Amino acid sequence: MRQILIRLRLDTLFACESVDGIPVVGIGWLVIPWTLITAWWLWTARRREEAATERRALLINYALGLAVLVAVCLFTQGGKPGPVIPVFGYGFLVFIGCVLAGQTAGRRARREGIPEQLIWDLAVWLFVASLVGARLWYVVQYRERIFAGRTTLLEKFFASVNISAGGLVLYGGVGLSLVAITTFARRHRDQCNPLRLVDLVVPSFFLALACGRLGCLMNGCCWGDACNLPWAITFPQDSVPFRTLVGRGFLDPDAATTFAMHPSQIYSTLNSLVLALVTATAFRYSRRHGETLAIALVAYPLTRLLLEVLRGDELGQFGTSLTISQCFSLLLLFVGLGFSAWLLRQPVPEPSVEQERTRAR
Repeated sequence: MRQILIRLRLDTLFACESVDGIPVVGIGWLVIPWTLITAWWLWTARRREEAATERRALLINYALGLAVLVAVCLFTQGGKPGPVIPVFGYGFLVFIGCVLAGQTAGRRARREGIPEQLIWDLAVWLFVASLVGARLWYVVQYRERIFAGRTTLLEKFFASVNISAGGLVLYGGVGLSLVAITTFARRHRDQCNPLRLVDLVVPSFFLALACGRLGCLMNGCCWGDACNLPWAITFPQDSVPFRTLVGRGFLDPDAATTFAMHPSQIYSTLNSLVLALVTATAFRYSRRHGETLAIALVAYPLTRLLLEVLRGDELGQFGTSLTISQCFSLLLLFVGLGFSAWLLRQPVPEPSVEQERTRAR
């Protein structure tokens, strides 16, 4: 567990120190990843034989980025100590997951003859929808804890949007993302079959989810139930699992760490990677538009139902032993089965030339 990866000092370029075991570095070190990212984009643009104007735009953006770093450093100089921005492990891994999802979906789109820009436009829709949906679900589910001690409307508003204090719920993001992608696909049906577009992004969603679950491990959320297996993990006193278990009366407040738990975050990561591989293969060899989505709507709820058995962060709801995530998984499973039954009754279209080439490769 490591909630904060590094801290960025804005008033210096290349300082490097450690405070409480967390690296504190100058903002100038961002030049290295910014240079690598720009070089990679230039390389991919050249491979795709993009126009010289696009490559020139990338170089201009690179120069502007460097100028912004220097300007921020100069503007903030003089503070003792200087302004510091934490880089959270969860947010960083979610960002990495979104980038990987966009890149893999874009590559898949090129093979299908779908405009890559369409995928990146959709990525913006999905990012916003998933973030808003996941936060809304969290606020509704844990509203008593979030709004405790807050009386004014302004205090409640800031508590609702304060993601840094935790947290997000996956199924809330999934629900609103389905609405977003359905709306987007219908608006761009002239460029791509809506179901084919959804199929295309499903494997990338699971890839992003795998990174997000690793972020959960670093953040200390979505923890597992007690176990005595060799790979069991514990969390320190200042972690969310420790405080929650103490509040529930399951743990002595004077304990050094939590008891040994299932690394449910790692289980979920491995599950997401397997589903990413399965759906990517299904997409390549699917005969009907929507088959990849159907597999995802059935496979993920089933695996989530099983994984929830090994988790200890949520309690039973509605007078049952089922967690809220298991209840939603059952609902999603029924939707997936119904959609699969409908899809099997649809005629199999003739494969396009592009699909034949894809399968041949």
